[in-house]
Amino acid sequence: MNTVLEQKINNFTCAVKKAIQDENWYAALAIALTLPDICGKLQNPSLGSTKRYIGFFNDFLKPKYVHKIGALQREHEFLNGNDMYALRCSFLHSGTIEISSQRIQEVLNKFVFLAPDKVNGHIVHMHQLDKTLQLQIDMFCLEIIDGVEIWIKSFKNDEEIQSRADSMIDIIDSSNGVSI
Repeated sequence: MNTVLEQKINNFTCAVKKAIQDENWYAALAIALTLPDICGKLQNPSLGSTKRYIGFFNDFLKPKYVHKIGALQREHEFLNGNDMYALRCSFLHSGTIEISSQRIQEVLNKFVFLAPDKVNGHIVHMHQLDKTLQLQIDMFCLEIIDGVEIWIKSFKNDEEIQSRADSMIDIIDSSNGVSI
């Protein structure tokens, strides 16, 4: 049986997956970008939003964005916590993906999101040109969900987090009185 934490977070991750399935890219991105905020607040409510978000990224997402590249196999960080938080702020507060004006921005200036290529099946994900990072939107959102699922496994037995999760939103289906 799922814990309260798993049930509550599942509502959000299922919404992201449904938005991806429906090709509702803006909804998928908006919800996915809020998940580190939600998990961070549940984990450490006294810490500020910026520190919580970057901490979540470093602990649960960073490995997905560090790869060895080139003939020398040098480690390259495509995305860091500061720039992801800048994306979150820019997108959620102003609907933009230009992050150069965000105080927290560190390396990148802009993101480009691509829908999956349904014609040729090409995957175009995690390409960087100068200070612009190109991401395939479905893969990016699913990578955030993967990080959230790792986070849940780490904290699902924490009674304080379970208690805080209990106060998370439930949407009731008024036709049958069941939360969805």
